[in-house]
Amino acid sequence: MALPPPPFPRVSRQLFALALGACLALPAWAVPLPPVELPGAIQNEFVRLYQLPDHMLRLQLEPALEIFPEYREDLVRYLGEDASPQRQALLADIAKATQTERLAWFRSTPGKLGLVAAAVGAGALASKSGGGGGSSSEETRPPAPQPPSAPQPVPVPPQPPVAPEPVPVPPQPPVAPEPVPVPPQPPVAPEPVPVPPQPPVAPEPAPVPPQPPADPDPEPPEEPAPPAEPVDPEQFRTAEFQRTWGLSSIRAEHAYARGATGAGVTVAVVDTGVDIDHPELSGRIAPGGEWVRDGGPRMTDGDGHGTHVAGTIAAARDGQGMHGVAPEARILPIKFLHDGVEGSTTLGTRDALQRQVELGARISNNSWGERSNVATGGYRSRTLDDLDEGQRAYYRDTLAPLYREAQQAGMVFVFAAGNNTSGNTALAAQPSLYAALPVLLPELQGQWLAVVNIQSDGRISAGSHRCGDARAWCLAAPGSMVYSSMPGDGYAHMSGTSMAAPHVSGALALLMDLFPTLSAAQITQRTLVSADRSGIYADADTYGQGLLDLQAASNPIGVLMINTASGELITLDQAGLAQSPALGNALRQSLARVDLVLKDSLDAPFRVSGEMLAEQAGSQRTRIDSEAYRQRLEQEHHMQTLSDGRGLQLRFSGAGEGSGLQAMGQVQAWQQLGDLALSASFNTDPSWSQGLARLDSRLSDSGVTQAFGNPYLSLGQQATGAGMHWQFAPAWSASLQVQLAEAEQRFADRSDSARQQGMQSEWRYQGEHGLSASLQLGVLTEQQRLLGTQGEQWLGGADSHTWFQGLNLSLALNEHWQLFGRYNTGLSKVSGGRWLESANLRSDSFTLGLLGEPHAQWQLGALVYQPLRVSGGEARLQLPTGLNADNSVAWSSTALELSAQGRHMEYELFFRYELPRLPMSFKGSLLHVRDYQNQPGNNDSMLLLNTGLRY
Repeated sequence: MALPPPPFPRVSRQLFALALGACLALPAWAVPLPPVELPGAIQNEFVRLYQLPDHMLRLQLEPALEIFPEYREDLVRYLGEDASPQRQALLADIAKATQTERLAWFRSTPGKLGLVAAAVGAGALASKSGGGGGSSSEETRPPAPQPPSAPQPVPVPPQPPVAPEPVPVPPQPPVAPEPVPVPPQPPVAPEPVPVPPQPPVAPEPAPVPPQPPADPDPEPPEEPAPPAEPVDPEQFRTAEFQRTWGLSSIRAEHAYARGATGAGVTVAVVDTGVDIDHPELSGRIAPGGEWVRDGGPRMTDGDGHGTHVAGTIAAARDGQGMHGVAPEARILPIKFLHDGVEGSTTLGTRDALQRQVELGARISNNSWGERSNVATGGYRSRTLDDLDEGQRAYYRDTLAPLYREAQQAGMVFVFAAGNNTSGNTALAAQPSLYAALPVLLPELQGQWLAVVNIQSDGRISAGSHRCGDARAWCLAAPGSMVYSSMPGDGYAHMSGTSMAAPHVSGALALLMDLFPTLSAAQITQRTLVSADRSGIYADADTYGQGLLDLQAASNPIGVLMINTASGELITLDQAGLAQSPALGNALRQSLARVDLVLKDSLDAPFRVSGEMLAEQAGSQRTRIDSEAYRQRLEQEHHMQTLSDGRGLQLRFSGAGEGSGLQAMGQVQAWQQLGDLALSASFNTDPSWSQGLARLDSRLSDSGVTQAFGNPYLSLGQQATGAGMHWQFAPAWSASLQVQLAEAEQRFADRSDSARQQGMQSEWRYQGEHGLSASLQLGVLTEQQRLLGTQGEQWLGGADSHTWFQGLNLSLALNEHWQLFGRYNTGLSKVSGGRWLESANLRSDSFTLGLLGEPHAQWQLGALVYQPLRVSGGEARLQLPTGLNADNSVAWSSTALELSAQGRHMEYELFFRYELPRLPMSFKGSLLHVRDYQNQPGNNDSMLLLNTGLRY
């Protein structure tokens, strides 16, 4: 093994340190030291201006002198040191200096040799301490406080004109609290202030830190998906959730119940830095966020403020400690505020904004502001009222447009409304300067949020600024005694609007995850519109738009609507489908297996069950209409019969209104012409013109069901028709019937003028031994209906066609009793509809019964009846089932198998008795209904009695 080289002798180490100190001092010869009594941030600004060439000096110096007139003399003196006569004249002109000021300010000052001596001395001191060690900006824990050292800037190449940033006097940086519980009433967390960018430091002769690894080739993006149906939010109220009261206050569990976690959303934390190694944040730092800037130094947080804010936004939901509002969001630390560690690198406004845009931040959290000391003690945040016209122009014309450029890249800015420690709440009626920036540039408002701080009792904190002029884009959120992460794997409680703002930033991340196709402006609008304005939160001057409410924001706002393929928005009510009894719940149950994408009033997509399109989707059963049975029981008593004895017979109800045929109500006419007969009807039930009711006339006044009519023609009402009947053999006859009827209206709140047309032929046999039979063939055309099912958006102007056939039988058992029955079946088709592209449905209906007349005045009977029922088929629908990347709804063709799950059956015992000497009759029915309207389990029984006069 090779032996290590001998150590340098002590003298050699001292000489080396002296030489190194002298070398390090050389770059500083180009820039003199600014006045040491000035704050460090102001010294840095002096150095920056000193390095500007003459042609850029006026553009940068004039705004600086307007904003900070108190440094006018010190600044111009400093910039004029060792300057050429031309530069000194330029400085005097910019500063509008008098002749006396010129003579006093522009004189040479020694300093270069003193700087060399100081540097050499520092090198000697380093040699005594042993030297070595890394930069403090790379440590994850802050080093022990050291006296500030003079900066060592180096000249930089000329840059394009950049407006100066406002440089408020920063307070002493707060000491990071230890991770232990704080007293019940902690002081308001100090509000960090922004500092201008440090001048670049000459690089040490050491390797440049590695660049952050490039992302691997990205996978193709997933199809955007609207939020799913919510699960029980109670499962998210864990001990970790309850560790910080803010989550329940903003109802975050309801957003979690819809699947929101913040995944895929990057939130920039513009602050003092972030402890990226904290267990709550490790693995949640966005690519590039490990470094203050590309190439280093490594990201740290010597203050703790930024780490606390980052944890409130996105601390992991891992069962330990606490978790953030958006536990799967990514954090992009932006070191904009000085963290109190000597030598820490910070970014200026332009660089900070550019880095956020380049690294993909969609939300920028800014828990900082500028301070204004109060004469009576304490401080408040600087507001727009503190600016003169020149300063307002600077913020409006120079600074605000930088933020607008970032907004155009899709970013939302969240600003703390500001803290007030003066004890005088009247001084905090307006929000902080940056929170109110849209007042100066209204274009910022759509993607800008200000946040005030509420306590755990829901009221605004005494230390919080109010919304004031920012009320239109201001929210209230939890900010007092907020428990979150601190550097060094710890946790602590902190208070202030700095803690309220990250609750809103986390909420935005959840909503962006939940609604990935909404724009930044739409997410901002949704957050404001959904806020809770009830009770005290109606005070807009204090709480702005109200308390942040993620339950309301993650659920539909207004009414759900369908975005049609043509771009039209229609409500669910307008898109409703009223199913006929023949379909039962078939269509609703088939639609329940399809997820639809609907939009709320703010254009947010939601995934809902397709059954919502069926009318009465909230109920699986239709109430049994006993009134309809009662009306059929007494129907015969409204009919009168006239005959001329020569083959003309006329029946009418006399229940109509108006004159002429209208006054006669239902009208049926029959004219016998030898072997030929003609018939006509007006305003009648279209199902009774042929079939079982015509085969045996005694059935026409029996029972209360529709068992004896043609089930397909029964879909219409108030029919007008004509027919021809031909007796071509003693036992054989044929007939042809055409009808025009009104389609039944199935919506209670609207109607249309749709009609149905029917044409049927019948061949009838009347045997000598009590056997009668008939065969029916026909076609039914329905306008905007399918077997009675109604829906304008579904069928549009399309017609459906049903080809049907039926067999009717009547067999006399003896002179008093007979059996009867019928069976009808049909095939229905529709094509060219709007949403219902095509359908092929099979249906049937049957009746079987016994009728007897044991006495001249008595009629008794029993029957089993199945009304019309869809037994099978398929429908192809165009439905809104997907979501495009531009937030438009994607329509797709979906095939549904249709078959009524229930089987509507009616079992009836009926009687009829006529008084022998009076024109009075009594009727009664005992009826049991099973699976009413083909809906399983929809059963009932009823007893109906009726009496009436015949006239």
